[in-house]
Amino acid sequence: MDVYDDSSDENFYGDDHDSKDLDLLQQEVDWEVEYERYRFFCSLRDLIFNWNCQPPDLLDIFRPEEIDYFLLESVIDTYDDKYYQGKRFIKFVARSSYKDKPNEDKDGKPSLRRTTAVHHAARREFLCVVNNLFKIYNRFDVNYTDEVGLTHFHVASMSGCEDVVEKFLKLGQDANCLGYITGDSPLHLALTWNRQRVAELLLRNGANPNLANAKGLTSLHIMCGRDNHYDLVKMLFEISNEKRQILQVNAQDKSGLTPLQWALRSGNKKVTELLLRNGANPNMPNFEESTPLHSICKECDDKDLVGFIFKIVDEIKQTVKIDAVDKLGRTPLQLAVANLLPNVVDVLLDNNADLSSFVFPTSRYFGERFDSKNYRGHFKLELTSKALIIVEHLEKKGYKVDQSDALTIMTFLTKHGLFEKPLDLEKCYYDNEEFVSKAKEIVITPSLSLRDLTRLQPEEAAKLVTYSDYYKFANSSTLFKLSERHREACTEHLCEKLSRGFFRRWALDSFLKLAHYPLPILCCEMIVEQLMNGDLRRICLATADQS
Repeated sequence: MDVYDDSSDENFYGDDHDSKDLDLLQQEVDWEVEYERYRFFCSLRDLIFNWNCQPPDLLDIFRPEEIDYFLLESVIDTYDDKYYQGKRFIKFVARSSYKDKPNEDKDGKPSLRRTTAVHHAARREFLCVVNNLFKIYNRFDVNYTDEVGLTHFHVASMSGCEDVVEKFLKLGQDANCLGYITGDSPLHLALTWNRQRVAELLLRNGANPNLANAKGLTSLHIMCGRDNHYDLVKMLFEISNEKRQILQVNAQDKSGLTPLQWALRSGNKKVTELLLRNGANPNMPNFEESTPLHSICKECDDKDLVGFIFKIVDEIKQTVKIDAVDKLGRTPLQLAVANLLPNVVDVLLDNNADLSSFVFPTSRYFGERFDSKNYRGHFKLELTSKALIIVEHLEKKGYKVDQSDALTIMTFLTKHGLFEKPLDLEKCYYDNEEFVSKAKEIVITPSLSLRDLTRLQPEEAAKLVTYSDYYKFANSSTLFKLSERHREACTEHLCEKLSRGFFRRWALDSFLKLAHYPLPILCCEMIVEQLMNGDLRRICLATADQS
């Protein structure tokens, strides 16, 4: 929620009322009983909703602690229509002459340890009322602090109340005061909530951009971990340069991640370039020895982003350590293969990732990031095509896939049910009128419809449709033209069909070994041809067990 704009509520009041209405209401409440207090507050809030005249002097009617109770309830009780009633009540008090007065200690000095409605509004992210609350809690020489170290100054910064922040600073407030628990500075909070003008004001008044919070996050970390924060990052570099202040561009958080690694996680190319051109180390590992390239190869299949990194690093006359190993001995290429990122694998191979020492991921972590997901429909087709595209890329660059590698892939496909089961007659959809009609409209390649593809034998299909064609089709929206029942059956069929050649290739050799070569190869081929992929995998497993 953003800061509340008073102009949106010009017609705030309705019927005429005066302070006598408030007096009458108050006479009916027993302040010692919590339920009575709350019922009175609700009645008061309803009355205020239709208040038309200038608010009275509330201190003529209520004690300060009672008004404080009303304000706290206005930000705590904000469900449904009470959200709007809370805003209206706070605005009513802000338009009155009432101003909060701090409690004083025994020496007559304001007591700073206090939790106010301002703190509660921040905790509930009810920031639209903060501007009006600061018209009530308007002592900016007093920075109230709650039990976790959140101050009024922090709340003003996160809410974008530029004028309030400026008043705090003019009265000597430290721009770098930290929250006790979170360790967040006002600058951290302003940047987290995308308050650019407040962030600039803080930076120009002594805020230190290199301060880290309890999680080890600096201002750069916070901005680089979010999308569309290029302008903020650029501003931070510009002001630091103006002030001749060194910005710690390679600072590490509690996990050892640098701002560059955060930027890459959010896929922000412009921020990535800005960091690299301002001294970010493209090879800086975290505490697990994972470099920025390792980070990308865990989940981001953005070919353009990875290629962009190599391009920028080359332009600034540095190099990316493409074969760096993490704490578990894994290279970026191994991670990209294990996480089924064919586009990234392609870029890494084009940039000379070392295949001579490459070890194919084991079944334990090949595709492990998909283990907890229940994949259906087009996701199954996507995963199957990704796995086979990666094998194709590796083999084109000279890697020799062995039986262990093949079984790893087969095991993954089996685990996720990514191929067809024997079809019952009642579940048969190939000649279903609805399916046939829709499938004829769905294009796989310019010369081939989905209907055509389902009728082809796997060997014929392999000549006309590439793994990449299947992948593009899986990522298109055209499959959703089919009903859910037909979509599920069709995608399982396509998964079986596109992986058929791979399974057959390895099963034939295994079958020959199991049969001890007494049968002619043509006869073995005919037998293998009649088996489903699940059976072919079992043949491969049998020879693996024997060896």
